[in-house]
Amino acid sequence: MLVAAELLVAGMAIYAVGHGRAAFGAGLHRVDFTGASFAPVSAGPAPHVVIDDASSRVHVTESSDGLVHVRDLTQMRGAFFSSTNYPRLSVTRTPDGVRIERPHVEDVTIDIFGMSTQAIQVDVPQGSRLEIERCGGADVAGVTGGVSVHSVDGHVTLTDVQGSVAAQSDDGYLEATNVRGDRLTMESSDGHLALENVAVTSLVGTTRDGRIEADGLNVTGDGTLQTGDGSVQARFAPGASLTIDASTNDGRIAVDGNSLDRDDSAQRTIRIGGGSGRLKLSTGDGSIHIFTNGDFQRDGL
Repeated sequence: MLVAAELLVAGMAIYAVGHGRAAFGAGLHRVDFTGASFAPVSAGPAPHVVIDDASSRVHVTESSDGLVHVRDLTQMRGAFFSSTNYPRLSVTRTPDGVRIERPHVEDVTIDIFGMSTQAIQVDVPQGSRLEIERCGGADVAGVTGGVSVHSVDGHVTLTDVQGSVAAQSDDGYLEATNVRGDRLTMESSDGHLALENVAVTSLVGTTRDGRIEADGLNVTGDGTLQTGDGSVQARFAPGASLTIDASTNDGRIAVDGNSLDRDDSAQRTIRIGGGSGRLKLSTGDGSIHIFTNGDFQRDGL
């Protein structure tokens, strides 16, 4: 193991010199990093909370005292190979709320002998508007003033949130549970989408590679659930009123467990309830399963 570590260090040093970054050659050092603590911030009853920490997983919940609480849970201990020190988190009061950020470091950091945890915990007042510009994955619960999340690497979970909600992951799955509001947008470059007990006016859910599963779904306006590669399964809430346009390039379409399709590609239009809303379900490669909870009224080509 020691020999392997020595070879790794030597290889990294040679790579660094060859690429004009000799600072890596002296980068192996002892690290004992613990995240700083912050005093609670009074930012009004419904602050705009902005978070920018591309390296950390972000956990957001509702605070019980109307204040913004921030805890840097990041810890690093051991021997690390890096050209720079790990940056500290900062918390700044803004005209309309709070900004929480950690400077992004492009230089490579490799943990050779040690442990590391990169995460922050943020508690926000009820009614806050949350904007996570960058993170390494996020878990958001109880935010009622709207949510926007962009994960550069990691999955995102949304629970008990309200308002206009948007979640994007460059590499990771997305899950939305008990979401209420005028709009929900979910976009993953590589990962599945899961929706449970979602009731919104407008819905856009897309993934390039992954299945889509929805349970207890209700869309009153226009909606789209689309995957480039994966199956689609949608179960609708009692009382849902939708006209569904379903299409697959390679698969079957089944309604309440029954399929009438004979080809490997299919397009169908299904109405449940009064059919007032409009929902598009599509996949490039996979089957589509629709469960209407007994409200199925008409099915046609």
